[in-house]
Formats: sequence, C-alpha cells, structure tokens
Amino acid sequence: MFGSHVKASRTLALVLCVMAAMTAVALETSASDQAYAVGYTSMTTTDPMGGPMPYSLWYPTEVTEGIVRLGPFELPGTWDAEPAPGQFGLVVLSHGSGGSDLGHWDTAVALARAGFIAAAPLHPRNNYRHDIGDDARVVLDGRPLQLSAVIDALLGDETWSDRIDPQKIGAFGFSAGGYTVLAALGAQPDHVRSLDHCSRHADDDPYCRIINGPGKAERLATYGDPVPSLVDGRLRAAVIADAFAAPFSDETLLNLPPVALLFFRPEHENVLNAAFHNDRVVHVVRQRDDFPEPQEIVVANANHYAFIVPLPDSVARNVPRIASDPEGFDRAAFHEEMNRTIVAFFNQALSD
Repeated sequence: MFGSHVKASRTLALVLCVMAAMTAVALETSASDQAYAVGYTSMTTTDPMGGPMPYSLWYPTEVTEGIVRLGPFELPGTWDAEPAPGQFGLVVLSHGSGGSDLGHWDTAVALARAGFIAAAPLHPRNNYRHDIGDDARVVLDGRPLQLSAVIDALLGDETWSDRIDPQKIGAFGFSAGGYTVLAALGAQPDHVRSLDHCSRHADDDPYCRIINGPGKAERLATYGDPVPSLVDGRLRAAVIADAFAAPFSDETLLNLPPVALLFFRPEHENVLNAAFHNDRVVHVVRQRDDFPEPQEIVVANANHYAFIVPLPDSVARNVPRIASDPEGFDRAAFHEEMNRTIVAFFNQALSD
C-alpha cells in the first residue's frame, strides 16, 4: 500500500510545477470563454433510487446578463433566458457529501460563458437539506446513477436535446462527487474495500473517522451486497477535485476508459489522505500507455474545502469549518484561476 504521507520536498516541487502548469493552461484559454451571457433555470427529474431530484442548469444565452438570487446567493445570470442557438457541450457537476447544487456555481457560470451547458444535481439523501451520510449504500449506489439521470433528462427534453452535443459530455466531481464521477466513468466500487482500508489505516486517513464511526454495524451488513452497474459510457472527460476513492481497487482503476482527466487536490490533506485517494488514482492511471496523460494540480496552502465556492457571510458563519481557509490562502482568487483552467481543459478535451 502507498505511504501515509507525501515527502515534503517532493510535495513542494510538485506544487510549484503544477501551479506553473495551471497558469500556463489558463493563459491558453481562448477568448471564447467569455462568448456568452449566462442563463439559469431550476429543473427536476426522477431519482433512480426513488423520489424527485432537483438540479440547477446554467447555459449560454445572448440575453443581457442580470442577477439570479437564490437564498443567500447572488449569481450572474438571467432566469429562464432564451438559450443561445447552436449545439454545446454538457458538463455535469457533482457536489460533495452534504453539499449543494450551488456549491460550484462559479465553475458552472464560467462554463456557460465559455459555451457549455452545466448541470448540477442536488444529490438526494446527501445534501445540506437532508443528509444520511455518504457512507450509506443508497447514497453510494445512487450518486453515479443520479449523474446519469440528469444527462438522460436533458437529452430527452425537447428544449435541450437539440442544444447538447452528445459526443461532448463531461463531468466535474468534488470529494464524494469525485467518487461519483469515477464510478460513472467505469471504476466499479467494492465497498468492503473501504472497511478493510479503514481497519488497517484508521490513524493514517481522516476519512476513516466516518467508516469506523457510528453505524459501522449497518455498513458491515450492506457493504458486501452486489453493486449495480454504474458506468455511463457517454462521459468523454472529467475534472476530479480531492476525490474519495477508497472503494476502488487498482485493478478497476486500470480498467477505466481512456478519457481525458484533470485532477486537483489540496496541499493540506485535512479530510482525505491523498496517498489513499486522489494521488493513488493518478498514480494508477498513469501506468496505462493508452491513456491521455492525466494532469494533477496540487493547490498550495489549500485545504479540502477550497474547491467550494466562496460562501456569503450569512452562510459562512454557520459552517466555519467549510468556509475557512489556511492563513494567506485567497479562495476567491484561486477559484478564478481554477475556473479558467477547467474551461481550458474541457475546451480541449471535448473539442472535435
């Protein structure tokens, strides 16, 4: 198994290299990343695990951009604006455990301005309104199927089906959303592997506080049940930020389809030990000769929650752990750079 910590000198060198690469990629973004104004709407489809599932949709429009107010959030965009003519790529964004469909709204806005349709489900049973935890089988099995259900809904909708290029579909996933995207890409999870991992690495991986915590008996009873097929062969590229990846064996990661991948992880591993999660996935995938070389960006001085959009004060004071950053880290500035990089990545990865 991989070591529990990345050597400090190696990490520093990697941070400097990948941040330089991140800047270079961002600078290559064409002027088209500001080609459109942003339309916004809220939609609902059926959760494959039962019940309704709301999702947010951002899209290119030629209508003059205003402000969309959603609770404490103020987003650039126009409610129900007429979509711009043409066909666009689609990127589905999967939030982290207990998160929100608005947790990455700035990335969705950047994608819409660049000529993508961006959809973000509010994952049932694992969101800020109702959260039974990302360790429940109904959540672990449901998340990838919910991502696919959003794609199904949009491709089956008369307004959107002609505006989405089915050959240009990608995904973004953060934390449990990273697990979601990896499973949808074709990495078949084995949840017993998570139990075994945390029996051996309880002191090395902060994630194991969840697996070894309350409800362990229920997990033992359900984690051995067969996992349904979760793969969605329509995904052509993915951005994965500090993914939870304990259920994936090296073998299943080696069998991922050769799609373009961009990984982010924070320098401060306060929620997931990257050696068992994000870094391990990158290490394994890089062993494939037929795979596009996956990029990994280590974000200097960031912690796990840096990938969530900067929160309004009214929200931040209620979730200080999520809203706070290490001293000297500018989350807003990082998001501007990150979003330019993500747009550049999808522009290239989903190009003709």
